[in-house]
Amino acid sequence: MELIRTCAVATAAFALGTTATLHQTKPGALDPNSLKAMVEGLGYEVKAINTEPGKEKFEIPAKTANFNVPVAAEISPSKNYIWLTVHLGANSPTKKHEQLLKENANIQPSFFYITSKGALMMAQPLDNREVTAAIMKRCLEKIINDVDKTAASWKD
Repeated sequence: MELIRTCAVATAAFALGTTATLHQTKPGALDPNSLKAMVEGLGYEVKAINTEPGKEKFEIPAKTANFNVPVAAEISPSKNYIWLTVHLGANSPTKKHEQLLKENANIQPSFFYITSKGALMMAQPLDNREVTAAIMKRCLEKIINDVDKTAASWKD
């Protein structure tokens, strides 16, 4: 009986210790301040969209030859991902999105989705560990270029 109690206590202590660290920032992970500083260091202007602690979100205005592409950047609540997103306009409920689904295969890890409020979006997740300026630059340039090269599929 004592062995069972000892095992139960040890298991509970392990479980509590494990769950307590789930939402801590990983070594090498960006926080909102370092995300903003990194993007500014790449030469982009960064505007705060949301400054509420834990929900910080930034806008990074960018341009292609054809479009202004305001990229939003935020860290997920779990701190495991950095999300780059672009609002492409309101979803047309009458439009079939087969072409967007096909484009997802061409632009991954970027992808199209529709929000619960009906906004057509493009997103790209980055694993929030050991993110360097070179990785961030590559990901920003990719989503910006993906918006431009897929315009025929999403633009009305």
